[in-house]
Amino acid sequence: MNRTILQFGADGGPGIVHGVTDPNFTTLIIQSSNFDDRVVLDGARCQASDLVVFPPDCHFTFVRSGHVEWVAWSVPREESIARKILPAATSQDSPKTAKHVIRLPKPIASGLIEASRQALRSMSDASPAERSIMARETEYALMDELAYVWENRLGETVLPNKYTLSSERIVLEALEFVRAKPESIVHIKDIVKATKVGYRTLLRAFERYLGFSPKHYLRLRQLNLVYHQIRRENGASARLADILAAHGVTEFGRFAGHYRSLFGELPSETYRRFRAVKSGNSL
Repeated sequence: MNRTILQFGADGGPGIVHGVTDPNFTTLIIQSSNFDDRVVLDGARCQASDLVVFPPDCHFTFVRSGHVEWVAWSVPREESIARKILPAATSQDSPKTAKHVIRLPKPIASGLIEASRQALRSMSDASPAERSIMARETEYALMDELAYVWENRLGETVLPNKYTLSSERIVLEALEFVRAKPESIVHIKDIVKATKVGYRTLLRAFERYLGFSPKHYLRLRQLNLVYHQIRRENGASARLADILAAHGVTEFGRFAGHYRSLFGELPSETYRRFRAVKSGNSL
């Protein structure tokens, strides 16, 4: 649109998304799929009608347990509606990581999503000459819709709070440590040492903040590393056993079961498929 960025997206299957929002925009996101408890934000389960507000330059961690579709708005930080709905400062050292989870009545949440879809359709139908004027009008209409949403919210939660703050610190330190070793085999003891907490504390933090244990997180990491290694161009020429061994897989049968649950096929099937693609043969 004019200055506001409107995005539609879909993510499939279980996964973790960690990132930092743009420093020049307040970002809002809501599900356009109607699933309760399928998404966990910083340890808080999100309902289908929850609108999440991220301040500029804000860290976030989403965990999803299945397919999710979403709509997001990036509003320039100087806009009045962006300033109005920013989360209050928290007592933590870095309040810029604070974010709002706003509970909306379902009809209002649906109306916001439909208004966004209508905005996209209007822009798509406009001619190049009309697009600039249409962009401003569409943006004004969307700002009005966001103001209406804010005035009619059912409730709100600021994250992190006293229940999630200590868990956030531990988990973010753990994720940063693991991300710094993209190709290395990482064990629980390595994370315990990096975060300087005991295993039970680490376990509580992961279960509270991500909804699962460090062991489960490392298994997901291992599964994804193997999957992407097989897909790489040089991965197709390596032996599958060598790829698995390089990522610390020792129990091949159990690993294959977890792999199929996540990706819908066995590692050997992925391997054969990408070898066929590389050689130019069809399956």
